[in-house]
Amino acid sequence: MMSVMKFMMHTNNKVAHSEESDATDKMAQSLMDVAIKLQGAPWLSAEQDFIRYALDAAAIVAITDVRGTITYVNSKFCEISGYSEAELIGENHRKLKSSHHDTAFFRAMYREIAHGRVWHGEICNRRKDGSLYWVDTTIVPHLSEAGKADSYTSIRFDITARKQLEADLRASREHQKRIASLDPLTNLPNRRSFQENLEATVDDFVGSGRAFHLALLDVDTFKEVNDSFGHSMGDHLLQTVASRLGELCQGRGFIARLGGDEFGIILLEGTPSAARAFFEETLEVARRPIQIGAAARRFSLSLGVAVFPENGNDAENLFQAADLALYHAKSLGRDRFELFHPKLKEVAEYRSQLLLEIEDGLRLDAFELYYQPIVPAVGSGLISLEALMRWRHPQHGLLTPSNFQEGFSDPVVRAAIGMFVLERSFKDIADMTAEQLPLERVAINLTNSDFRSDAFVDQFFELSAETGIPLEKFCVEVTESMFLGSHQKRVKQGLHRLHDAGVEIAFDDFGTGYASLTHLRQLPIDKLKIDRSFVANMVTCQEDQAIIRGVIDIAHSLGKTVTAEGVETMEQVELLTEMKCDHLQGWYFSTACPPGHLPRLIGSMRATLRAV
Repeated sequence: MMSVMKFMMHTNNKVAHSEESDATDKMAQSLMDVAIKLQGAPWLSAEQDFIRYALDAAAIVAITDVRGTITYVNSKFCEISGYSEAELIGENHRKLKSSHHDTAFFRAMYREIAHGRVWHGEICNRRKDGSLYWVDTTIVPHLSEAGKADSYTSIRFDITARKQLEADLRASREHQKRIASLDPLTNLPNRRSFQENLEATVDDFVGSGRAFHLALLDVDTFKEVNDSFGHSMGDHLLQTVASRLGELCQGRGFIARLGGDEFGIILLEGTPSAARAFFEETLEVARRPIQIGAAARRFSLSLGVAVFPENGNDAENLFQAADLALYHAKSLGRDRFELFHPKLKEVAEYRSQLLLEIEDGLRLDAFELYYQPIVPAVGSGLISLEALMRWRHPQHGLLTPSNFQEGFSDPVVRAAIGMFVLERSFKDIADMTAEQLPLERVAINLTNSDFRSDAFVDQFFELSAETGIPLEKFCVEVTESMFLGSHQKRVKQGLHRLHDAGVEIAFDDFGTGYASLTHLRQLPIDKLKIDRSFVANMVTCQEDQAIIRGVIDIAHSLGKTVTAEGVETMEQVELLTEMKCDHLQGWYFSTACPPGHLPRLIGSMRATLRAV
């Protein structure tokens, strides 16, 4: 009588997945080899009987007839399935069906074994308690003397632990993929995901005759929030903006955080009117107050928008167009959106070329300083000078800053120019000192880029030590915009360092800003410079006269002096003198001139002042 065939199982939870998989594959092959040996063998061979006994002792084994009715199961089969032998014998094997595999899977398996061929694969079954388990299965058809299958013996071993590990690894990979595509602060898609989505959208829209909009946007004054309230408040601002924009874009487009305070939106609504309405709504959503510290504050966005395919027929050109439009929106005052137009690209190319030429000019020593006198309104005191930059351009001749103003929009170039002005002014003052030119101070204009790090202020002190020129010989002119942009804390700290060392601080273009009086109270300002726009019409305009008089009175009451810029007529000189303005500067006295012309000019001016 035939002994029972059994299916070997060997599970060790402490063995690594790769080792377990190798062992599983080897075992499956060995069992298949044995099964093939037994496939058409006589039932009563003692040697074969022993092999069947060995398999039955180690493996999960079942036998069914050709209709799938279970005729035999061993104890290991009952153990893994949760059914007793009595519950299984006479039942169809579908009793264990998990619904994990489709009909095509079983149809292919039956086609193999019905033709007398051994089938090997992995099957998911369902236990009596409803849980699932996986078995590596070899099904061997028993062939009758006529060569037809009359029963099937299945030899299995449990691979549930391995399949669970594979599932965990897949889940982990999916999780890592999701993490790699998400911005952790806002939980929005990140730049990588946005780029992939933009490229996919372009591919979908190419040749379709449809349009979509790409918008790039920045949170206005974000850096100021970070500087004033700390990074936690900056993060809170970004999270709030991201949440609002995410709700707005739901079902209408794709939004991502691209980095810093920059976001990107792919708007699938292609009509100009719908897009315009959406971007107006975007601006309005951002303007709603956000709690920052103890108070609710209002913020705004700047958006640059490009249209596919009109402004770019691929992701790279479309992104560039939107970026140019964003830069344009910022330059127009922020809190707005601007559509790309071809002129912006021309301007950007001009600006890029200009920056390269400025860098070449700095490297080739094509820049120099001209100096304009600042004279005392009353008496024969010492004359001061303001250093003004000039560019001896190889094609265009001598240029004033108004001819290359675009170059100052780049912070790196501004910082390089600032360092040049500082170093050249020390050199020129050393030459003036050697010629015994009597001067009170030399003023240089600063920008906030001079305070991006401590390098500029440190160099100020080092040059003073190297040349022996005291810092009291310098005045630095600052504008209100330096205290409203990035690096404002560094600007204030740097100015205090310079002021404490004897450098005079002048507030340039006074009266043209919004918070100048606050700065007079908070900053170490020694001098106010009245903007030329007020001086130009003061003779005929009573309002300008009243403003100038008011500025002078306020300055004097605070212990500060006043310089009027843009003085061009004798009438202006007389009025400013009558108003007790301290110093005057303008073409009435002299245009800016190279250092070599200063000895004769200052000598002549001093003689005139003494005569007056």
